Amino acid sequence: MAKKEAQRVRRGDRVSVRGESREVKAVRTDRASSDGSVILVFKAGGPMRVRADERLDVDRDGRGTR
Repeated sequence: MAKKEAQRVRRGDRVSVRGESREVKAVRTDRASSDGSVILVFKAGGPMRVRADERLDVDRDGRGTR
């Protein structure tokens, strides 16, 4: 998995959350936040709010992204 900013995560990407790989169902902008947060909605488990510039471990199409 490669490190990628949360704002660059797309639907279908797999993101490492607490040591578990989760597939992203949707990415939403949190307009109410002042820090430009995004909300990652996963196919399994609850949504997760992160800062847009936070670096996450992301896997796209079975390979780490750049």
